[in-house]
Amino acid sequence: MLKQKLLTIAGVVGILACGACFLPPIPQRKAPLPPALASVHRITIQVEDGTAGKLFDPLVMSNATARNFNELWREFPVRADAVNTGGSSDATLRITVHSRTVSCKAESKDKLFCSYEMIISVTLTAADGTILKNRQQESSKFGLWYRGDSLKEDLNANPFRQQASYSLASTAGEVLFY
Repeated sequence: MLKQKLLTIAGVVGILACGACFLPPIPQRKAPLPPALASVHRITIQVEDGTAGKLFDPLVMSNATARNFNELWREFPVRADAVNTGGSSDATLRITVHSRTVSCKAESKDKLFCSYEMIISVTLTAADGTILKNRQQESSKFGLWYRGDSLKEDLNANPFRQQASYSLASTAGEVLFY
C-alpha cells in the first residue's frame, strides 16, 4: 500500500515536472514609462557638437546613437530614429556635447588606454514644444584601447564613434527612464 502511494506521488511529480518544462514562456511585460513619457512611442535623436572644436559629425553620431539607444533600451516601448530619417515622432531628444576630456595611461610600449568623459545636456521635447525632460551637466564616460604610442585624434573613426554613441545612448536612456 505504501509502495503504491509512493509510486503515485512520484508519477504525479514526474508528470508535473515534465509538463512545466514544456510550457510556453511567461510573457514578459514591457518596463513602465515615467508619467511624462506616457504618450511617447517614437523619438528623434539629434546629437549636437557644442564644443569649441569639431569633435564629431553630428549626423553620423545621431544615427549611431539612435541604433544604440534602440538596442540598449529595447525593454521600454520607446523606439528612436536619427534626425535625418524624416519619419513622424512624438518627441525629439537633443543630446548636446559641451566638453570632452581625455586621460591616457600607457599599459605597455605599444598599448595605450584612454578614458573619455563627455559633459552633455539631454533635453526631450514633445512635438508641441513642451519640454518633457531636461538635464544639464550629465557625465558620459567610456574608454578605448589604442595600439602604438600616440593618441588617435580622429574622433570620427569607427572605434571612437561606436563607444561614444553607446555611452551617449546609455546616459540619455538613464535620464529618460529613471
